[in-house]
Amino acid sequence: MELKLLEDFLCLNDTRNFSRAAEARNVTQSALSKRIRTLEHWVGATLVDRSSYPIELTPEGAAMVPQARELVATFLGMRSGIRAFATPGRNCIRLAALHTLRVAFLPEWRQRIEAATGPLVIESTGSFAAYAQTLRQFRNGETDLLLTYTHDSVANGLCSEEFESCLLGQDRLLPVSAPGTDGRPLHQLDSGGVVNFLSYGTSSFFARALAPLLSERPRALNVAATNAMSVGLQSLAKVGCGLAWIPESLALPDLRSGELVLAGGPEWVLELEVRLFRHRRTKRPVTERVWQAAQGLLAEESANVTPLRRRG
Repeated sequence: MELKLLEDFLCLNDTRNFSRAAEARNVTQSALSKRIRTLEHWVGATLVDRSSYPIELTPEGAAMVPQARELVATFLGMRSGIRAFATPGRNCIRLAALHTLRVAFLPEWRQRIEAATGPLVIESTGSFAAYAQTLRQFRNGETDLLLTYTHDSVANGLCSEEFESCLLGQDRLLPVSAPGTDGRPLHQLDSGGVVNFLSYGTSSFFARALAPLLSERPRALNVAATNAMSVGLQSLAKVGCGLAWIPESLALPDLRSGELVLAGGPEWVLELEVRLFRHRRTKRPVTERVWQAAQGLLAEESANVTPLRRRG
């Protein structure tokens, strides 16, 4: 059994959509479907209910998710640890990044950076890792840079004596829902009743960022589904399963098309920063070039326009 089959399975669990998962895994949809069936054959059980949309996992599939995450994290952690001892190529950057930023921010940002630095080889980790593990990989020196959201309510343990950061842009975490026939959100925070809530669980960055807001502004929330990945909750929200907080950079196309609508007022919105971190003690030439290019991009931005917002 190959590790990529578990990674395919976890990606499908997070997106709940074969087409989207195939795109994320850089394979065709038919190839991904065959690989999932290969995994099911190896396990000896059906893992995915293909008759529903978005797709749902069978009880066997749901039970397998935490074990698969642990196995993938263990193997990737082992690989990262060994690579930390190797000397990366001259133009190779080891980047730890939160999954949402890998999807919604990194591709365009990389193009803009490479316009200043020339071609780069970016080894990106953190796709399926929990937030704490992504931080740990960076703190341990397994990666050169960390691309992450920051918010006052989420401690990252990156003290300024050891690490420095560069502001790349801003984003907002928005409460969204599918609209009803009248165009109003099917699930809304100001309805006064119980709201079906699509939760990030407890360990992801967004779960930690939302916790103080939900504590300060208590609402009757019924957890309809849990997924640590924004793209997974976004897919569930689009088909009416409940209300989810989704980064604006990710939700903007669906808000423009009307597939999603805002489900709460400004008091329910979280302002986020996107920051790049590096170790102060490590100054590889390629890291220095990327760092200077990132600061140069920031200097080009006006006071009211940021890389993420401009895309909107």
